[in-house]
Amino acid sequence: MKTHTRLLALFALAAALSGKMSGILPVTDAGNLVNNQIMHLETISQWVNSIAQLKAQIEQLKNQVSIQSDLRQWAGDPAKAAQALMLDVLNTSDLAREYGKTRDAIARNANSLGILTDDDSGVFRNTDQPDLDGDAVSHDPTLYRRFTVLNDRQQNARAVADATHDRIQELQEEIAFTLTDLKSASTDAEVQKLNGKLIVLNGQLSQIESTRRREVDEVVLQQIANESRQQEEQTAAAELRAKDDYISSQRVTAFMRTLNPCQPRN
Repeated sequence: MKTHTRLLALFALAAALSGKMSGILPVTDAGNLVNNQIMHLETISQWVNSIAQLKAQIEQLKNQVSIQSDLRQWAGDPAKAAQALMLDVLNTSDLAREYGKTRDAIARNANSLGILTDDDSGVFRNTDQPDLDGDAVSHDPTLYRRFTVLNDRQQNARAVADATHDRIQELQEEIAFTLTDLKSASTDAEVQKLNGKLIVLNGQLSQIESTRRREVDEVVLQQIANESRQQEEQTAAAELRAKDDYISSQRVTAFMRTLNPCQPRN
């Protein structure tokens, strides 16, 4: 009985001490700690998976770059091909070359009376003929200057045609060679380069043809200007003759009145 009583007292003391100690020592939640460790492990696992995916993407990009490099080694780099389009048949001076004389140069150097002796290598006869006494005729230079300018324009157009003839043949031959190379081209860069070369060659050929046509147009325009000017002068001369006829008629009428004594004088 005493022993049982002592055990109860010990349990009561232990309970009292346990209550007091609970206010001093921290209580550890084992279940919460385990959950936190599990979540931390899951986060680390996700990081590992993300890093693995990034590595896979990097490897894929490296493979793509390697494939593009291999393709460019086989097909060539179009950008470099475009930069390398320096044609040995054309340069800046060829593209900007001018042919023939300008209008101002032709008009400034025109020898008005030279047209009378110019037979164009025997095509025309000499129009500078002497008079009945065998003396030279004194011509008015202003009447023949327009014909001299027209003649010089014709010679200039002929000189341009001769100067561009050889150049046109060179361009046509180069275009033919380029078309042959284009048929046998094996890379995309080479095709683009040859196409660019054809564009430049055809542009130069078109420029030269336009220059030749422009010179011919200048001759036609000068001829039209001459004919227009001739009509203007004829009209002006007709008006002058009409005015001179009227003045002459007035003078004759006034003179006749002086001869008739019966006619009252004004």
